[in-house]
Amino acid sequence: MMIGYCLSSLPHRLFFRIAGASLALALGLTPALSLDSGWAETEGGRMRLLVDPTPRADGTFTGILDIALKPGWKTYWRDPGGAGIPPMLDVSESEGITLEAMQYPPPVRINDGYAVWAGYTTSSVQFPLEFSRSASGSASIHANVFLGICEKICVPFQAEFEIDLPEGTGADDAARATIRQAFDRLPAPAGADFNVEKAVLDAKGDQLEISATLPQFRPSGATPELFVAGPQGYAFGQPELVSEEGGSVNWTVDIESIPASATSGTTETLDFVVTLGQRAIAQSVPVKGFSRK
Repeated sequence: MMIGYCLSSLPHRLFFRIAGASLALALGLTPALSLDSGWAETEGGRMRLLVDPTPRADGTFTGILDIALKPGWKTYWRDPGGAGIPPMLDVSESEGITLEAMQYPPPVRINDGYAVWAGYTTSSVQFPLEFSRSASGSASIHANVFLGICEKICVPFQAEFEIDLPEGTGADDAARATIRQAFDRLPAPAGADFNVEKAVLDAKGDQLEISATLPQFRPSGATPELFVAGPQGYAFGQPELVSEEGGSVNWTVDIESIPASATSGTTETLDFVVTLGQRAIAQSVPVKGFSRK
């Protein structure tokens, strides 16, 4: 059965919505949508997936895993240390979509009375995402997310999200701004005045020795913090500050786990984040000599 409407009988607000959509189609304009999965909720917070499918210069497009925590709740960085559940995002069931990268804002060191770990305590935590299309035409994201959130105890939080991406669809201004701000909060690249200058194994191969150059002008009272992550199968203890003199700082980090695939002399690229007050840098450094004992 076909139902017809007389546009002149519709409320003005609805009339202008229909007229605007018709004009966009007539002119060939890209419709703007908030490509939002909707919120999944649990005891200590909620999370969603938000996407801007507008392609960038390199052909990729962006999104965020958006987490809203209730007061007093916390969640984990990509390598929280010996205790904790790093965030995991699986989009392998998506159609025409590949996840190229999941990135992480600068973490903080958390002591919950039971363990010390790397994570986030703010009410809003956003992990920037980079996707690519593996085929032309419409596509869809099917995301399985698993992470841990903690108050006095830690609980697992799992959710599935679906977002359809019709060809030619773009995000609305609010969604685009939210995603852009999440990317803006990522650690900056290392520079001449703020960088990891050395990362090596000690003589026994049990510890990392890391040195960093700090900026000459720094916030009063700010203590430099180091965070380390490696490929799957590697695990590291909490960094120990050994010395800080002038513009240089040194840490040692215990190596808690090395995968069985690491043979004598294996070189791995480790990811380092150094924070100093509101400033943070991220730097990847190859380290030689890993071997499973």
